[in-house]
Amino acid sequence: MKNIRIVCLALFGGLSLLWLLADNLLGAPYEFFALRRAMVNYTGILAVGAMSVGLFLAVRPAVLESFLGGLDKGYRLHK
Repeated sequence: MKNIRIVCLALFGGLSLLWLLADNLLGAPYEFFALRRAMVNYTGILAVGAMSVGLFLAVRPAVLESFLGGLDKGYRLHK
């Protein structure tokens, strides 16, 4: 259970950090549509990242099964 939380936090934290480094939202003046566009991009990046991890876990790699604590825990993260 603890490893699943670590994987989820690392995934979303890493994607969020990469998005913050790539987006120029912090240096731009406040505009609603600029913020909206940035948030749409951000949620899209998180969704694609989560879907990619889900597809990778569907392959059932043996290395990650041992880290996550077995096939049932890996499937739980996959869902």
